Amino acid sequence: MSKNEEEEANFCEALFSQFKGKWIMLRDSIDKCPVDKLHEGIGEWTYSWTIYHVIETAEFYIRETHEGMVWGSRAGFDWKEDSKDAISKKKTEITKEFLLEYLKEIDERVSKFLKENKDEDLLKKDSFHWFKSVYEKLIYLLRHNSFHIGELAKTLREWKIERIKWS
Repeated sequence: MSKNEEEEANFCEALFSQFKGKWIMLRDSIDKCPVDKLHEGIGEWTYSWTIYHVIETAEFYIRETHEGMVWGSRAGFDWKEDSKDAISKKKTEITKEFLLEYLKEIDERVSKFLKENKDEDLLKKDSFHWFKSVYEKLIYLLRHNSFHIGELAKTLREWKIERIKWS
């Protein structure tokens, strides 16, 4: 057996790998979407908004606390303060470049978190009281994001656009 094969499993490394794959697929979903279809969708759930939502939920759940998050702020609005019309207008201003930049930032934040923590840190509880541990919170985040990436993949297929590559 090689030295690597003898090492114990590391949950932070496994999560890091799974998040990396998720980010690659999300980046692919951005790259493959034609600009003229970016804001298409059903109601408020446009293609661009679904991508934004995936990234924003990762920003939320990688934090130590659920308090203080201003949902929509990166897109330039506040759900609690702005009108529905103002929010709808801001959503149409989301660009592929903006999404890629936001994705890069949150990918780096998640990667840093997973590199700086150890498996025992994942078993601790943080202020997200509805999860029993940080580990459960991160598994939930992966599952939630996978659901939405699946929606994006299906949308591309319905538009007869090359599908997202599995990563």
